Amino acid sequence: MSIPRLLSTPKTLCTTLLLALSLTTGSAALAQSPTVRISGAGSNLESNIRAHLRITSESCTSSMRRLNRLLPQVRRNVERASQALGFYESEIDLAFEAGDDCWILNVDIDPGQRIRVSEVRIDIVGTEPGIFREVINNPPLQRGQPLNHSQYERIKSLLSSMAAENGHFNARFNRSDLAIDLENYTAAVLIEFEPGERFRFGEVRLPELEELSETFLTRFLTFEPSMPYSTEQLVNLRRNLNDSQYFNQVAVTPQLSEAREGEVPVNIELGMRTRRTYTTGIGASTDAGPRVRFSYEDRYINRRGHRLSGDVLVSTQQQEPSLSYVIPLRDPASESLRLSGGFLRQETDSYISNTWRVGGSYRTLFPENWVQNFFTNFQTERSELLSTNETDRIKTTVSGINWSRTRTDDPIYPRRGWRLFGQVSGSYDQLLSDISFLQLSANAKFIESVGPGRVLLRGEIGSSFVSDVEELPISERYFTGGDQSVRGYQWNSLGAPNRDGDVVGGKNLLVGSVEYDINVVGNWNVAAFMDVGNSFNDYGDIRLRRGVGLGVRWMSPIGAIRLDVARAIDKGSYRFHITMGPDL
Repeated sequence: MSIPRLLSTPKTLCTTLLLALSLTTGSAALAQSPTVRISGAGSNLESNIRAHLRITSESCTSSMRRLNRLLPQVRRNVERASQALGFYESEIDLAFEAGDDCWILNVDIDPGQRIRVSEVRIDIVGTEPGIFREVINNPPLQRGQPLNHSQYERIKSLLSSMAAENGHFNARFNRSDLAIDLENYTAAVLIEFEPGERFRFGEVRLPELEELSETFLTRFLTFEPSMPYSTEQLVNLRRNLNDSQYFNQVAVTPQLSEAREGEVPVNIELGMRTRRTYTTGIGASTDAGPRVRFSYEDRYINRRGHRLSGDVLVSTQQQEPSLSYVIPLRDPASESLRLSGGFLRQETDSYISNTWRVGGSYRTLFPENWVQNFFTNFQTERSELLSTNETDRIKTTVSGINWSRTRTDDPIYPRRGWRLFGQVSGSYDQLLSDISFLQLSANAKFIESVGPGRVLLRGEIGSSFVSDVEELPISERYFTGGDQSVRGYQWNSLGAPNRDGDVVGGKNLLVGSVEYDINVVGNWNVAAFMDVGNSFNDYGDIRLRRGVGLGVRWMSPIGAIRLDVARAIDKGSYRFHITMGPDL
């Protein structure tokens, strides 16, 4: 055999032994490192001393003679580290000693009394404090605090960056002193800052695009020539262009080298996305069963940026073809008009409904990313309650307004975040409607890290103001149960009963849920949950249904895929639930 023959070769055996010895020696050398022992310093001062020391780069083979020659340098490093935190009269003893594998540095320090800030004076010369007021009123280093040089430097850094971000490109410090009084152990911060002239925006150079007109592109601008320069305005413009979905490349660049007479030109470069897209997707949930979606979008049907999109959703319990036409308005980034129409068929254990709908909505974006939506829809509905075989035809013009906002630290797997939605809607029987009613509804979801996992809280409430629930179309009544409401029950199988005990839907809704999930391995989580809720006609006659269960989550690139087993406590039965998508 080859192995015994190899080991029996003297030359090979020597080479192997030398290689092993070399590796062992190399590993031991790598394991050797200097030791620095610091006594008498608190944790912050000790960390700062270690950060300032450069002696640790010295080899373990350095002689004591060489190390002792470096003691003055080490002392200066320790003094700088101490003074940076306000200890200006430290007593320092240093000594090297030999260790088993490497040398040891002993640092014995008595920091002494720490200097405190007696005054912080920041004077802005030649202009109103304006944009610098926040630093002036709340500087990183304040009167009465222990002196910290890095915080003093941060004051200067903030003033400089604020000046540059707001067009004060020639700003300068006429004075920046840190006056130390060792007799009284105090320090005064004395800064005189002269921002100089504030530059303005100059010419905004837009690209010539065949697909979109210059007039339309101009409506994205968040500033005009001659307005005061602001980096924030440039960032907002870049964000608006990116979020518009028209462009796959966006560059907004101030041309500082071309500034003339206090004006800075701005270049905008844009690359267009593909105009037409066709997509298809398949999925599954226990509420809707297997489903297929076909979508078409024309992102810029004309040079005014109008959009056309169509959707067809087909599942065992729901079929919904729809078409929409979007018209960007004065501010395309936050204001649009949508005209839409479509058909919706739903089949549940409680009812079957067929609804034709045509309408429009006006969308605006508020500060703090609140979305406001005014809408009106004319719809005709033919429905059948399966429990009573009662059929109904009704037409309504439902109008209303809703608000929504989502905030999250991660769109796919948030550890912290929330979503809020509220809506007021209704119809009037003298305005293309067979009935009059008013509805108020709201839902919320919160996610928070607790311990090793996350808590997910969900709630939904709704109320209808109408004389009799049977006047409401099936599509406007409240039902619950299913993957996104009370698990353990089939989709929309829960609702207020009639006199015969048959589920017919209710005027009011109340649903709540609490869930805790925890990561177990890789992208896999396990969860435990409890859901409660139902619809009802009177708040004095609420019969809440409860479901509890366990689940498994796989955190896929498109969001969580959830597999839940839930027990309907009031029925004693079990139900399997499958859902997918982001948590918020």
